[in-house]
Amino acid sequence: MANFDFDSIPGYRKGSPPQYLSYHDDVDFLDEIEAVWGQKWGAQGIGRLRQVAMSPPTGVEVLPEYDQDRAFFLYGGDLPNLEIMREQHHGLMETYRGLGIDVRIFEYPETPRSAYGPLKRAVSAAAGFVINGGAIIAREGAPYWRGRSRYISQYLQTIGCPILYTVHGKGVCEGGAFTRMSDDFIIAMLSQDCNNEGLEQILPVLERAGYRVWTARTPGPLHHYHPEIFGWMHADMWVAPLREKVALVYPAWCDFETLRHLHSIGYTLIEADRSEQELLAPVNMITIEPGLVVMPAGAPKTKRVVQDAGVEVIEVPYDEVIKYGGGIRCTTMQLVRDAGPRTFE
Repeated sequence: MANFDFDSIPGYRKGSPPQYLSYHDDVDFLDEIEAVWGQKWGAQGIGRLRQVAMSPPTGVEVLPEYDQDRAFFLYGGDLPNLEIMREQHHGLMETYRGLGIDVRIFEYPETPRSAYGPLKRAVSAAAGFVINGGAIIAREGAPYWRGRSRYISQYLQTIGCPILYTVHGKGVCEGGAFTRMSDDFIIAMLSQDCNNEGLEQILPVLERAGYRVWTARTPGPLHHYHPEIFGWMHADMWVAPLREKVALVYPAWCDFETLRHLHSIGYTLIEADRSEQELLAPVNMITIEPGLVVMPAGAPKTKRVVQDAGVEVIEVPYDEVIKYGGGIRCTTMQLVRDAGPRTFE
């Protein structure tokens, strides 16, 4: 049993109770997170990515029942081939490992279920949204996604990642509704997957983590299915930070005021190709570090404009995975990043 090193204990004064005034004022949660929780947690911006978690595709991604009502299941094409999905998902994991990134495997302890039946899009590991100090747990927008948050929460607890907040009440707020642009700037998006109550619940958590929050607004579906629906759900489908104050955008899925704001705070914006974005969603890429990204193969026009912006591109085949409605960023739970550039310094 180790002895106390009294000189290293904050608030220690010989012969006195703990000096709570100075201890509480001077010591932050993040100062003690490694000692209490085993490691530092946080994927705040675009500093070097160090650790991720990914959930291998399961049979719930390709249930034949989805064909009974494609509009309801937000599914406009052919069901993906599960084996090809698994191959491509594994290929992305190996790409991360080749870049020196620690890849954790998040496997469901059972056939995952929502509140109303099978859990669709169980492979969307990005539902675990980790910022400085720990995770925000979502409350999902669609009924067949509700329940994924329980599995994500349970998994994060097994690896020792603190839960900072869980969206509740009538709040709806999914991790994909946010794009972490830098260590002090995040874009939030009101949509069918993030309502006002959900955003209001987590705004204080984001601000306490050090972010300035910009709120974007996009279209959304009502009675009819539109192919653009998956781009109207989440900000991570239409904006991606590439390096300090340079971002890839797909303007057709975001509001012009957001483009105006990004321009006003000094961002250089480049535009994804329309046909490639609608087919492969290359904007849903992962920034490994400023100037280095992983994006889906098969989008040469978008790749070219990204490279012309001085960014190195690593391509991985992901055209089968995208058929389920999510891309590279959707299937990657970012757990740990180094400190990175800031927008407002």
